[in-house]
Amino acid sequence: MRWILLGLMALAFGCWGEDEEPPGELVGSFQALGLMVEQSCGAAVPAPDPLDLKFDLRSESNGRAYWRLWGGAMFAGLEQNDTYTFQTSQSWMVVEPDRFRGYVGCSVTQRDVFTFEVSVPEAVPDLDAGVEDDAGVEDESWVDPNLVLITGSQTTDIVPLTGADCTPAVAALGGPFLSLPCRVEYVLSGNGIGPE
Repeated sequence: MRWILLGLMALAFGCWGEDEEPPGELVGSFQALGLMVEQSCGAAVPAPDPLDLKFDLRSESNGRAYWRLWGGAMFAGLEQNDTYTFQTSQSWMVVEPDRFRGYVGCSVTQRDVFTFEVSVPEAVPDLDAGVEDDAGVEDESWVDPNLVLITGSQTTDIVPLTGADCTPAVAALGGPFLSLPCRVEYVLSGNGIGPE
């Protein structure tokens, strides 16, 4: 069975190289911990608990958003009112068809959705000790990255394709899935972090 958290998302979105400037403006760098709240897929989905993520969020004024795991690929999504959504869908074969036995095979669609909501506290004016001339600095406000909060969720839904026979893929008959369709879900929470 092939299932790696976020692995299939890399197939759906373009990646930017190390030497290229990523698109959009940096919203922030974040560290989030995901606590598993559902795992009905069983051994077919070796999902870690807890899930530890370090990533950057970027956005453009047109609502396009970008998410990059540290050391990983960048994925495109949408931003609306400080809520960021990234999703992908990929179909793959679990059990090959057998024409001699009249078995149609088992293919599934895996849909991954990450949603993040960013809460930024009000900026604190920079304490300049009463100096009137700040050497041309226009914006004196500053927000400690550790005070920026992020919450969200990650869900993976695996559903058999229409017409597929996934009975042999279920654990009761020796397969790797506890049940089909199935879901893995995390609740995410964390905060902003400064550059390392």
